Amino acid sequence: MALPWHIPLEAIPSLKEKKGPIETSQFKHYCNLNIHENPIEELQTGLMCEIGMNNREPSVIQRLIASGMTVARLNLRDLEPDACAQLIQSIRQAVYNYSAELEFVYPLALIVDVRGPDIITGDLKGGPRTIVDLLQNENIRLTTDGSWRECGTSDCLFVGYDHLTELQQGDILFVDSLTSGKIKLIVSEVGDDSIECFIAVGGTIGSKMTVRISKVPTEIAPLDRKERQSIESMAYSDTSQQAFEYMEDQIAWAVASDIDAVLVPNSQTIQDIRHVRDILSERGKHILVFACIDSVIGLDNIDDLLFESDGIYLDRCILSTDLPVEKVFIAQKVILAKCNEVGKPCICKAVINEQIPTLCVTDIANLVLDGADTLSLELHYDSPLKKFSPAFDAVRMAEHCLAAAAVICRQAERITWHPKIYGNIELMQSSLEEPTKSICVSAVELAMRSQAVVIICLTNSGRTAKILSHAKPTCPIVAVTRACHTARQLRFWRGVRAMHYFEVAKSSWLVEADARIHAALDYCKAKRLLRAGDPYVIVTGSRRGVGYCDAIRLLYASARETVLVD
Repeated sequence: MALPWHIPLEAIPSLKEKKGPIETSQFKHYCNLNIHENPIEELQTGLMCEIGMNNREPSVIQRLIASGMTVARLNLRDLEPDACAQLIQSIRQAVYNYSAELEFVYPLALIVDVRGPDIITGDLKGGPRTIVDLLQNENIRLTTDGSWRECGTSDCLFVGYDHLTELQQGDILFVDSLTSGKIKLIVSEVGDDSIECFIAVGGTIGSKMTVRISKVPTEIAPLDRKERQSIESMAYSDTSQQAFEYMEDQIAWAVASDIDAVLVPNSQTIQDIRHVRDILSERGKHILVFACIDSVIGLDNIDDLLFESDGIYLDRCILSTDLPVEKVFIAQKVILAKCNEVGKPCICKAVINEQIPTLCVTDIANLVLDGADTLSLELHYDSPLKKFSPAFDAVRMAEHCLAAAAVICRQAERITWHPKIYGNIELMQSSLEEPTKSICVSAVELAMRSQAVVIICLTNSGRTAKILSHAKPTCPIVAVTRACHTARQLRFWRGVRAMHYFEVAKSSWLVEADARIHAALDYCKAKRLLRAGDPYVIVTGSRRGVGYCDAIRLLYASARETVLVD
């Protein structure tokens, strides 16, 4: 017997407990929920954490991975190239150590923030450590005159932005504050080299504070041939001695460091995404590009940005500076629904507070119920609790917050009313223009009707797993691939559990496919996704290569161990 895990249909246990029928309406579904049921065993939503100088040790990163982190985020703007290289090395070491403990490769995705030069203020009159209070209902003058670059006061500040005087009366500027919140300035008068502003919201500033202009489109200069060639040469060279002053330097470093995705800040039009793809060039074409929706302009162009990018990143705190706060939840609903409609991942930032975590539970759960693929968690290592408890362990508290977020997500995934997602996606009703989509949709339909516990797919580029995730099956997807970057990038898609298969390739494709399925079954058994008698669906192809997904099988698992098929 080549596949001893498979049992004949007549041997299926008849006493196997079946799930109840799916309710016809969301109202009835919520009425019949059992609050005492346990959450689902396998987390389907991704969890992203920022790795910086506070948690750069491999042991700390490994503890975060064990707590549920699936995506590591690096902010290149705040780090030197040498520090970034050390962080990458620590992350790779942590993944290696954790994989050795699990005895299989753990795919951890890496995503970086790439930013161009920010608009910043100049230095203050008293020196770099001087602070100035900007009082509410007062006026202040912002100027481009270089004589004010090092002598700013509460009455006049230098701003390094050449188009400052092109603003109009009523435009809004936000300035980072040393206190909570942001300083809000409203343009009241425009001069030759300066503008007069009314301080609507005050705060405290220091030297070189970031300025953000609301509802003003950005300008992107296209790359010429020489610039593109120089960037490609930078990607092959050692960039550790170069400063990350420009976006081109950051992306060249990301390509050389085998990063899986990049975040494009304040994406407003498709030109922003195309500019980044031009910089990535041929060598970085496999890297995912996520558009950050930070402004109303980007929100208005969400359809174009979704078409051009590989996914969306939403930080509601930043968006609230450009959008009335009472409309932010509407923007959240719109962005998540559009991402689910086209089958592209959406990353949403969420905060879990270690002091009053109950305030964050509903927000995280609603993001999961709305269809978020990955949650970007903000973990605080400089907690005020240190003042009250000398023995306070910031890393352990971060672990607890991450584990708590994972439990909340699992609870929310358990109560998701699947027909709301499954029935609203046009993919399930419309005619399909290619065989791969037809096969994947049929596999999801079969898994739902047979109450399969897992869908196993063999993929090279990851496209089959992405289409399966688009169709929103009620069970997790285990994607088996030989490409390491594909396994890591699939972490951004909800419900997909990527498995990096690295055994020696078999001469026959049928034998190779059976070996990969065996490995996936062992993985599912170890993760308790599959037990004896459970139905599961296999999606595979009849031959090697990309684009040959043409077979679906419904099988039932036996309790017998797997054997080699050679």
